[in-house]
Amino acid sequence: MGRAAMMCVVGAITLRLVITGEFGNFVQQHMQLPLTIAAVLLIFFGVVEVIGDLRDGRHDPESSRRAVAPTVGWLLGLPVLVLLSVAPAALGATAAERVDPIVPSEPASPEAFIEPIDSSDGPIQMPVYDFMSRALWDDGSDFSEVEVELEGLVVNSPEVDDGFLLTKFAVSCCAADGLPLQVMLHGLDSTYDNDQWVRVAVQWRPPDDGVVDTDDYVEADVIEIEVVDDPPDNPYETPF
Repeated sequence: MGRAAMMCVVGAITLRLVITGEFGNFVQQHMQLPLTIAAVLLIFFGVVEVIGDLRDGRHDPESSRRAVAPTVGWLLGLPVLVLLSVAPAALGATAAERVDPIVPSEPASPEAFIEPIDSSDGPIQMPVYDFMSRALWDDGSDFSEVEVELEGLVVNSPEVDDGFLLTKFAVSCCAADGLPLQVMLHGLDSTYDNDQWVRVAVQWRPPDDGVVDTDDYVEADVIEIEVVDDPPDNPYETPF
């Protein structure tokens, strides 16, 4: 009975994380369907086991009292305790400071950037990964004249005194393999706290010598900035 109860509880907590969107702090959005299926199956089999135990207890009360559930079943209580005691939080400035940022790799062919960008109606919303890819590898257009809207979190750094590192984590599977994508923003008079989510309209700042180096930060000038009060349900990018 204890194991069945644990299955139901774990399934219910997982289902809650999926419904509220908080699962996105742990894994990428593509895991929503598998997590939903797993949660439903846990609840289903937990209920089936409870019904089976009750039926066996009615038919053979003495046997039911003598039965002892496998001790290993109670290990399911460990993730329950973690989920109940630790509030889920996305990767932030502290995690970004512990590892080196990554840069997008060169596309296999120039055709990846053939589609032109028209920002005449306002900034174009773009993932941080795509913005960095254009800045590093797009030789077919003047990307520095395009206004782009990026969203990410603030990571302050002594390397920039008129802005900060706009950061978004790229994940392959889950937060455990998350690596920061970072764009160095310039042109700000105000300071912002680490881990604040912001939405910024920017223009890429080409290197002074015209030579793009993947060992350097991709830099951009801020046109407009807005603090995002509620972080997005999906705080990560999954470009891989």
